[in-house]
Amino acid sequence: MKLFFPPSRKQLFAWGLNRIDPILNRAYGSRKKNLLEGLSGDVLEIGPGSGTNFRFYAEGARITAMEPNRHLHPFLKKAAARYHLELELHGAPAERLPLPDNSIDAAVSTLVLCSVVRPGDVLSEIRRVLKPAGRFLFLEHVAAPENSRLLSAQHAVRPVWGWLFDGCRPNRKTPTLLEDAGFSRMRITHFRLSVPIVSPHIIGTAVK
Repeated sequence: MKLFFPPSRKQLFAWGLNRIDPILNRAYGSRKKNLLEGLSGDVLEIGPGSGTNFRFYAEGARITAMEPNRHLHPFLKKAAARYHLELELHGAPAERLPLPDNSIDAAVSTLVLCSVVRPGDVLSEIRRVLKPAGRFLFLEHVAAPENSRLLSAQHAVRPVWGWLFDGCRPNRKTPTLLEDAGFSRMRITHFRLSVPIVSPHIIGTAVK
């Protein structure tokens, strides 16, 4: 008799993330295209999910993908093949990048810094592996302004939100973390989307 084992929460998250890829691309696609289009060389992407960003990279780009949720790995392999990218896939967390110093041309994070356990360590590791003058490209939702009703709501829903969305923290002050990370220069643009809880966003580039 064949036994049935219900899918784990991470399996369900991986399936759902792949299913909503068209929705995410409609919401963020134009901004991501302006940020990432034609990116080539040795590219590190942390938390690439199902590979939604792969469509923007130049053919032949060498992608090192750090994705701890191994249920997403089959989707990443298919996306890399579809867009003709070289893919090196790791399941290690972004706090411990298995890469040498000064080895990456560019690093990418989109909607990921909200969910890593130690974002300061992640940013330190990204800066370590970037080549001199290498770029870190990011698009993230962030905490609402201080003393706002939205920030109070982000604090209130954080435990349930994190359980539903694989550790996501809607109240993370990512701009401050970026400013404290030691990059030589940085450009950050703030924008908002008409979505509940996580409407404030940033997009930008940091240079080693």
